[in-house]
Amino acid sequence: MQTTKKSTAEIYNLDTTEYSRFPEENNCFMRALYDTNFPFYQQDLLTNMTKWVDSGEKGFSRLDLALYAASWTIDAHMPFAKKWFPKPSLKDYIPAEVFQRPPDEISKEDLTKYVKRAGKFLGASEVGIARIDQNQNWIIKNSAKMIGSGEIKKEEIILPEGVTHAIILIIEMDPSGIRCSPGFLEVASVGLAYSNMTSLSVSIAQFIRNLGYIAIPSTNDTGLSIPLAIDAGLGAQGRNGLLLTKKYGPRVRICKVFTNMPLNDDSPDLEFISKISNYCKTCQRCAEACEAKAISFEDNPDNIAKCSSNNPGVKKWYVDTNACYGIWVKYSTDCGNCIQVCPFSKTPTKMTSDEFWGL
Repeated sequence: MQTTKKSTAEIYNLDTTEYSRFPEENNCFMRALYDTNFPFYQQDLLTNMTKWVDSGEKGFSRLDLALYAASWTIDAHMPFAKKWFPKPSLKDYIPAEVFQRPPDEISKEDLTKYVKRAGKFLGASEVGIARIDQNQNWIIKNSAKMIGSGEIKKEEIILPEGVTHAIILIIEMDPSGIRCSPGFLEVASVGLAYSNMTSLSVSIAQFIRNLGYIAIPSTNDTGLSIPLAIDAGLGAQGRNGLLLTKKYGPRVRICKVFTNMPLNDDSPDLEFISKISNYCKTCQRCAEACEAKAISFEDNPDNIAKCSSNNPGVKKWYVDTNACYGIWVKYSTDCGNCIQVCPFSKTPTKMTSDEFWGL
Protein backbone atom coordinates (compact mmCIF):
# COMPACT_ATOMS: atom_id res chain seq x y z
CA MET A 1 0.00 0.00 0.00
CA GLN A 2 1.36 3.38 -0.99
CA THR A 3 1.15 5.78 1.93
CA THR A 4 2.16 9.36 2.48
CA LYS A 5 1.83 12.11 5.02
CA LYS A 6 -0.12 14.07 2.43
CA SER A 7 -3.48 14.85 4.01
CA THR A 8 -7.07 14.53 2.80
CA ALA A 9 -7.24 18.34 2.62
CA GLU A 10 -4.31 18.37 0.20
CA ILE A 11 -5.50 15.39 -1.86
CA TYR A 12 -8.97 16.86 -2.39
CA ASN A 13 -7.72 20.43 -2.89
CA LEU A 14 -9.29 22.15 0.09
CA ASP A 15 -9.62 25.85 -0.73
CA THR A 16 -8.92 27.74 2.47
CA THR A 17 -10.50 30.91 1.02
CA GLU A 18 -13.84 29.17 0.49
CA TYR A 19 -14.00 26.29 2.95
CA SER A 20 -15.26 26.70 6.49
CA ARG A 21 -16.15 24.22 9.21
CA PHE A 22 -19.60 22.74 8.68
CA PRO A 23 -22.43 23.95 10.98
CA GLU A 24 -24.72 21.09 12.00
CA GLU A 25 -27.92 23.06 11.40
CA ASN A 26 -27.16 22.95 7.65
CA ASN A 27 -27.76 19.22 7.32
CA CYS A 28 -31.03 18.09 5.76
CA PHE A 29 -32.39 16.50 8.90
CA MET A 30 -32.12 19.74 10.84
CA ARG A 31 -33.33 21.91 7.97
CA ALA A 32 -36.47 19.77 7.68
CA LEU A 33 -37.28 20.88 11.23
CA TYR A 34 -36.79 24.65 10.98
CA ASP A 35 -36.13 25.86 7.42
CA THR A 36 -39.42 26.88 5.81
CA ASN A 37 -37.60 27.23 2.46
CA PHE A 38 -36.44 23.62 2.54
CA PRO A 39 -38.41 21.64 -0.10
CA PHE A 40 -39.34 18.98 2.46
CA TYR A 41 -39.95 21.16 5.50
CA GLN A 42 -41.54 19.20 8.38
CA GLN A 43 -41.31 15.93 6.45
CA ASP A 44 -39.31 12.88 7.48
CA LEU A 45 -39.20 9.09 7.15
CA LEU A 46 -42.46 8.75 9.08
CA THR A 47 -44.39 11.01 6.69
CA ASN A 48 -45.42 8.28 4.24
CA MET A 49 -44.63 5.19 6.29
CA THR A 50 -48.18 4.06 7.14
CA LYS A 51 -49.19 4.56 3.53
CA TRP A 52 -46.41 2.21 2.43
CA VAL A 53 -47.30 -0.42 5.03
CA ASP A 54 -50.91 -0.38 3.83
CA SER A 55 -49.98 -0.33 0.13
CA GLY A 56 -49.34 -4.05 -0.22
CA GLU A 57 -46.11 -3.23 -2.05
CA LYS A 58 -43.41 -5.89 -1.76
CA GLY A 59 -40.58 -4.77 0.51
CA PHE A 60 -42.79 -2.40 2.50
CA SER A 61 -44.79 -4.80 4.67
CA ARG A 62 -45.32 -4.57 8.41
CA LEU A 63 -42.97 -7.58 8.74
CA ASP A 64 -40.22 -5.71 6.90
CA LEU A 65 -40.88 -2.57 8.95
CA ALA A 66 -40.71 -4.57 12.19
CA LEU A 67 -37.11 -5.51 11.44
CA TYR A 68 -36.32 -2.00 10.17
CA ALA A 69 -37.51 -0.44 13.44
CA ALA A 70 -35.95 -3.11 15.67
CA SER A 71 -32.53 -2.66 14.09
CA TRP A 72 -32.29 0.92 15.43
CA THR A 73 -33.06 0.02 19.05
CA ILE A 74 -29.56 0.36 20.51
CA ASP A 75 -28.87 3.58 18.62
CA ALA A 76 -32.20 5.09 19.65
CA HIS A 77 -32.14 4.14 23.32
CA MET A 78 -28.52 4.53 24.42
CA PRO A 79 -28.11 8.16 25.54
CA PHE A 80 -24.98 7.22 27.50
CA ALA A 81 -23.18 6.92 24.17
CA LYS A 82 -23.27 10.69 23.57
CA LYS A 83 -21.65 11.73 26.84
CA TRP A 84 -18.16 13.19 26.63
CA PHE A 85 -17.40 12.77 30.35
CA PRO A 86 -19.84 10.25 31.88
CA LYS A 87 -19.82 9.93 35.64
CA PRO A 88 -18.21 6.74 36.97
CA SER A 89 -20.71 4.10 37.99
CA LEU A 90 -20.67 0.84 39.93
CA LYS A 91 -21.92 -0.72 36.69
CA ASP A 92 -18.61 0.09 34.99
CA TYR A 93 -16.94 -3.05 36.41
CA ILE A 94 -13.73 -1.20 37.25
CA PRO A 95 -12.74 0.03 40.75
CA ALA A 96 -12.77 3.81 41.06
CA GLU A 97 -9.22 3.80 42.44
CA VAL A 98 -8.03 2.08 39.26
CA PHE A 99 -10.14 4.19 36.89
CA GLN A 100 -8.84 7.43 38.42
CA ARG A 101 -5.16 6.56 38.16
CA PRO A 102 -3.04 8.42 35.61
CA PRO A 103 -2.14 6.45 32.48
CA ASP A 104 0.50 3.74 32.75
CA GLU A 105 3.78 4.12 30.89
CA ILE A 106 2.94 2.42 27.59
CA SER A 107 4.63 3.23 24.30
CA LYS A 108 2.76 4.96 21.50
CA GLU A 109 3.35 1.93 19.30
CA ASP A 110 1.79 -0.44 21.81
CA LEU A 111 -1.17 1.86 22.55
CA THR A 112 -1.88 2.01 18.82
CA LYS A 113 -1.75 -1.77 18.59
CA TYR A 114 -4.01 -2.21 21.62
CA VAL A 115 -6.62 0.28 20.37
CA LYS A 116 -6.82 -1.35 16.96
CA ARG A 117 -7.06 -4.82 18.47
CA ALA A 118 -9.78 -3.65 20.87
CA GLY A 119 -11.69 -2.10 17.98
CA LYS A 120 -11.68 -5.34 16.01
CA PHE A 121 -12.58 -7.35 19.14
CA LEU A 122 -15.55 -5.09 19.87
CA GLY A 123 -16.94 -5.38 16.36
CA ALA A 124 -15.17 -3.02 13.94
CA SER A 125 -14.57 -4.30 10.42
CA GLU A 126 -11.63 -1.90 9.98
CA VAL A 127 -9.80 0.52 12.30
CA GLY A 128 -7.58 3.48 11.44
CA ILE A 129 -6.04 6.45 13.24
CA ALA A 130 -6.28 10.03 11.97
CA ARG A 131 -4.44 13.04 13.33
CA ILE A 132 -6.72 16.05 13.75
CA ASP A 133 -5.27 18.88 11.66
CA GLN A 134 -4.32 22.13 13.34
CA ASN A 135 -7.23 24.04 11.79
CA GLN A 136 -9.68 21.30 12.77
CA ASN A 137 -11.19 21.43 9.28
CA TRP A 138 -13.05 18.16 9.76
CA ILE A 139 -14.47 19.06 13.18
CA ILE A 140 -18.06 20.28 12.94
CA LYS A 141 -18.32 23.99 13.75
CA ASN A 142 -21.24 23.71 16.15
CA SER A 143 -23.89 21.31 17.34
CA ALA A 144 -27.55 22.21 16.85
CA LYS A 145 -30.80 21.06 18.39
CA MET A 146 -34.38 22.23 18.30
CA ILE A 147 -35.59 23.85 21.51
CA GLY A 148 -38.87 25.24 20.27
CA SER A 149 -40.92 25.92 17.17
CA GLY A 150 -38.35 26.96 14.59
CA GLU A 151 -35.83 27.80 17.31
CA ILE A 152 -32.38 26.24 17.32
CA LYS A 153 -29.83 26.08 20.11
CA LYS A 154 -26.28 26.11 18.79
CA GLU A 155 -23.14 25.27 20.75
CA GLU A 156 -19.64 25.66 19.40
CA ILE A 157 -17.78 22.36 19.35
CA ILE A 158 -14.46 22.72 21.14
CA LEU A 159 -12.44 19.57 21.64
CA PRO A 160 -10.73 19.30 25.04
CA GLU A 161 -7.14 20.48 25.17
CA GLY A 162 -4.71 17.77 24.16
CA VAL A 163 -7.17 15.80 21.99
CA THR A 164 -5.14 15.30 18.83
CA HIS A 165 -6.34 12.02 17.29
CA ALA A 166 -9.49 10.35 16.02
CA ILE A 167 -9.86 6.58 16.03
CA ILE A 168 -11.96 5.72 12.97
CA LEU A 169 -14.06 2.57 13.11
CA ILE A 170 -15.64 1.04 10.01
CA ILE A 171 -18.69 -1.23 10.27
CA GLU A 172 -19.84 -3.37 7.34
CA MET A 173 -23.54 -3.24 6.52
CA ASP A 174 -25.27 -6.58 5.89
CA PRO A 175 -25.33 -7.12 2.10
CA SER A 176 -28.71 -8.91 1.98
CA GLY A 177 -30.56 -5.89 3.32
CA ILE A 178 -28.70 -3.51 1.01
CA ARG A 179 -29.78 -5.67 -1.94
CA CYS A 180 -33.41 -4.93 -0.98
CA SER A 181 -33.05 -1.18 -1.61
CA PRO A 182 -35.02 1.04 -1.58
CA GLY A 183 -37.37 -0.99 0.66
CA PHE A 184 -37.66 -1.28 4.41
CA LEU A 185 -35.10 -4.10 4.68
CA GLU A 186 -32.38 -1.86 3.28
CA VAL A 187 -32.88 0.39 6.31
CA ALA A 188 -32.69 -2.64 8.58
CA SER A 189 -29.09 -3.09 7.42
CA VAL A 190 -28.44 0.60 8.03
CA GLY A 191 -30.14 0.62 11.42
CA LEU A 192 -28.24 -2.44 12.61
CA ALA A 193 -24.98 -0.76 11.57
CA TYR A 194 -25.99 2.41 13.46
CA SER A 195 -26.78 0.40 16.58
CA ASN A 196 -23.39 -1.29 16.21
CA MET A 197 -21.76 2.12 15.72
CA THR A 198 -23.30 3.38 18.93
CA SER A 199 -22.26 0.31 20.91
CA LEU A 200 -18.78 0.19 19.38
CA SER A 201 -17.90 3.88 19.75
CA VAL A 202 -18.95 4.08 23.40
CA SER A 203 -17.21 0.78 24.22
CA ILE A 204 -13.92 1.90 22.68
CA ALA A 205 -14.27 5.24 24.43
CA GLN A 206 -14.75 3.49 27.76
CA PHE A 207 -11.73 1.25 27.09
CA ILE A 208 -9.62 4.37 26.57
CA ARG A 209 -11.04 6.11 29.64
CA ASN A 210 -10.27 3.03 31.71
CA LEU A 211 -6.62 3.51 30.72
CA GLY A 212 -6.64 7.08 32.03
CA TYR A 213 -7.20 9.11 28.84
CA ILE A 214 -9.92 11.38 27.45
CA ALA A 215 -12.24 9.71 24.94
CA ILE A 216 -15.18 11.27 23.09
CA PRO A 217 -17.43 8.79 21.24
CA SER A 218 -19.00 9.98 18.01
CA THR A 219 -21.28 8.59 15.33
CA ASN A 220 -22.40 11.28 12.85
CA ASP A 221 -21.73 14.14 15.27
CA THR A 222 -18.65 16.16 16.30
CA GLY A 223 -16.55 15.44 13.20
CA LEU A 224 -16.96 14.74 9.47
CA SER A 225 -16.55 11.00 9.15
CA ILE A 226 -15.50 10.66 5.50
CA PRO A 227 -12.44 12.96 5.41
CA LEU A 228 -11.30 11.61 8.79
CA ALA A 229 -11.61 8.05 7.46
CA ILE A 230 -9.59 9.00 4.38
CA ASP A 231 -6.91 10.55 6.60
CA ALA A 232 -6.89 7.26 8.53
CA GLY A 233 -6.11 5.31 5.35
CA LEU A 234 -9.49 3.58 5.20
CA GLY A 235 -10.77 4.57 1.77
CA ALA A 236 -11.58 7.23 -0.81
CA GLN A 237 -14.47 9.54 -1.69
CA GLY A 238 -16.71 8.18 -4.47
CA ARG A 239 -18.98 9.78 -7.04
CA ASN A 240 -21.93 8.96 -4.77
CA GLY A 241 -20.49 11.20 -2.04
CA LEU A 242 -19.72 8.25 0.23
CA LEU A 243 -16.58 6.63 1.57
CA LEU A 244 -15.51 3.69 -0.59
CA THR A 245 -13.46 1.07 1.23
CA LYS A 246 -11.36 -1.70 -0.28
CA LYS A 247 -13.33 -4.62 1.14
CA TYR A 248 -16.89 -3.30 1.23
CA GLY A 249 -17.04 -0.28 -1.07
CA PRO A 250 -19.62 2.22 0.25
CA ARG A 251 -21.49 -0.56 2.10
CA VAL A 252 -20.22 0.71 5.45
CA ARG A 253 -20.97 3.07 8.31
CA ILE A 254 -18.35 5.09 10.16
CA CYS A 255 -17.99 6.00 13.81
CA LYS A 256 -15.05 7.48 15.66
CA VAL A 257 -13.55 8.28 19.04
CA PHE A 258 -11.59 11.49 19.69
CA THR A 259 -8.82 11.13 22.24
CA ASN A 260 -5.66 12.55 23.82
CA MET A 261 -4.11 9.08 23.92
CA PRO A 262 -0.71 9.21 22.19
CA LEU A 263 -1.10 7.21 18.99
CA ASN A 264 0.64 6.66 15.68
CA ASP A 265 -1.50 8.12 12.92
CA ASP A 266 -2.17 6.35 9.63
CA SER A 267 -1.94 8.00 6.21
CA PRO A 268 -4.23 8.24 3.20
CA ASP A 269 -3.93 5.34 0.75
CA LEU A 270 -2.90 7.24 -2.36
CA GLU A 271 -2.95 4.20 -4.61
CA PHE A 272 -6.55 3.34 -3.71
CA ILE A 273 -7.65 6.99 -3.88
CA SER A 274 -6.22 7.24 -7.40
CA LYS A 275 -7.95 3.98 -8.39
CA ILE A 276 -11.35 5.19 -7.15
CA SER A 277 -10.96 8.65 -8.69
CA ASN A 278 -10.20 7.14 -12.09
CA TYR A 279 -12.92 4.49 -11.82
CA CYS A 280 -15.63 6.94 -10.78
CA LYS A 281 -14.83 9.21 -13.73
CA THR A 282 -16.20 6.62 -16.15
CA CYS A 283 -18.56 4.59 -13.95
CA GLN A 284 -21.88 6.34 -13.51
CA ARG A 285 -23.93 3.45 -12.09
CA CYS A 286 -24.79 5.30 -8.89
CA ALA A 287 -25.89 8.39 -10.82
CA GLU A 288 -28.00 6.27 -13.17
CA ALA A 289 -29.61 4.43 -10.22
CA CYS A 290 -30.51 7.65 -8.37
CA GLU A 291 -34.21 8.37 -8.86
CA ALA A 292 -33.70 11.88 -7.52
CA LYS A 293 -30.92 12.64 -10.02
CA ALA A 294 -28.99 13.89 -7.01
CA ILE A 295 -25.65 12.39 -8.09
CA SER A 296 -23.50 14.19 -10.63
CA PHE A 297 -22.96 12.86 -14.17
CA GLU A 298 -20.00 15.20 -14.69
CA ASP A 299 -16.78 13.54 -15.87
CA ASN A 300 -14.67 15.30 -13.28
CA PRO A 301 -15.22 16.49 -9.70
CA ASP A 302 -15.31 20.18 -8.85
CA ASN A 303 -15.64 22.38 -5.76
CA ILE A 304 -19.10 23.78 -6.50
CA ALA A 305 -21.89 23.09 -4.01
CA LYS A 306 -25.15 21.71 -5.43
CA CYS A 307 -27.43 22.79 -2.57
CA SER A 308 -27.39 24.63 0.74
CA SER A 309 -26.64 21.47 2.71
CA ASN A 310 -23.32 21.06 0.88
CA ASN A 311 -20.13 22.52 2.30
CA PRO A 312 -18.16 23.96 -0.64
CA GLY A 313 -14.42 24.37 -0.92
CA VAL A 314 -13.27 20.79 -1.51
CA LYS A 315 -12.84 19.19 -4.94
CA LYS A 316 -15.23 16.25 -5.19
CA TRP A 317 -18.49 15.13 -6.79
CA TYR A 318 -21.13 16.96 -4.77
CA VAL A 319 -24.49 15.29 -4.16
CA ASP A 320 -27.70 17.33 -4.19
CA THR A 321 -28.76 16.24 -0.71
CA ASN A 322 -31.99 18.24 -0.94
CA ALA A 323 -33.14 16.00 -3.78
CA CYS A 324 -31.76 12.89 -2.07
CA TYR A 325 -33.73 13.67 1.10
CA GLY A 326 -36.89 13.92 -0.99
CA ILE A 327 -36.54 10.28 -2.05
CA TRP A 328 -36.05 9.31 1.60
CA VAL A 329 -39.34 11.00 2.43
CA LYS A 330 -41.06 9.38 -0.56
CA TYR A 331 -40.07 5.81 0.37
CA SER A 332 -39.79 6.23 4.17
CA THR A 333 -36.30 4.73 3.82
CA ASP A 334 -32.84 6.05 3.12
CA CYS A 335 -33.07 4.44 -0.33
CA GLY A 336 -29.55 2.95 -0.70
CA ASN A 337 -29.69 2.41 -4.47
CA CYS A 338 -26.37 4.19 -4.96
CA ILE A 339 -24.75 1.79 -2.47
CA GLN A 340 -26.38 -1.34 -3.91
CA VAL A 341 -25.31 -0.73 -7.50
CA CYS A 342 -21.72 0.30 -6.73
CA PRO A 343 -19.39 -2.45 -8.03
CA PHE A 344 -17.24 -2.11 -4.91
CA SER A 345 -20.22 -3.00 -2.67
CA LYS A 346 -20.26 -6.54 -4.11
CA THR A 347 -24.07 -6.53 -4.14
CA PRO A 348 -24.59 -6.77 -7.91
CA THR A 349 -28.26 -7.79 -7.99
CA LYS A 350 -31.43 -6.75 -6.20
CA MET A 351 -33.12 -9.09 -3.72
CA THR A 352 -36.83 -9.29 -2.97
CA SER A 353 -38.17 -9.29 0.57
CA ASP A 354 -39.38 -12.89 0.04
CA GLU A 355 -35.85 -13.91 -0.89
CA PHE A 356 -34.50 -12.07 2.16
CA TRP A 357 -36.83 -13.87 4.56
CA GLY A 358 -36.10 -17.18 2.83
CA LEU A 359 -32.37 -17.02 3.50
